[in-house]
Amino acid sequence: MQLFHRSRAEHKDHDTPYSCPPPSGLLEEIELAKREMNDAYNHFQSASDPDLIDCCIYRGNAAWKRYQFLIREAKQTQMGT
Repeated sequence: MQLFHRSRAEHKDHDTPYSCPPPSGLLEEIELAKREMNDAYNHFQSASDPDLIDCCIYRGNAAWKRYQFLIREAKQTQMGT
């Protein structure tokens, strides 16, 4: 799983290194977050080691938070347009 997919060169186009993805890619980012949540859930269902279970929970929660953030961004973008 790749956590940070942007290269430094892509950050030069934005004001800060932590800016959100451009609106054109927002829907793709939302779909990716949904897939990550589903993947974490599926791995959780088959995990038996306590450490792997913790990892799946962490990944699922992180994907859920990212999904919530992206949905808020999409709503703000839609309201601002």
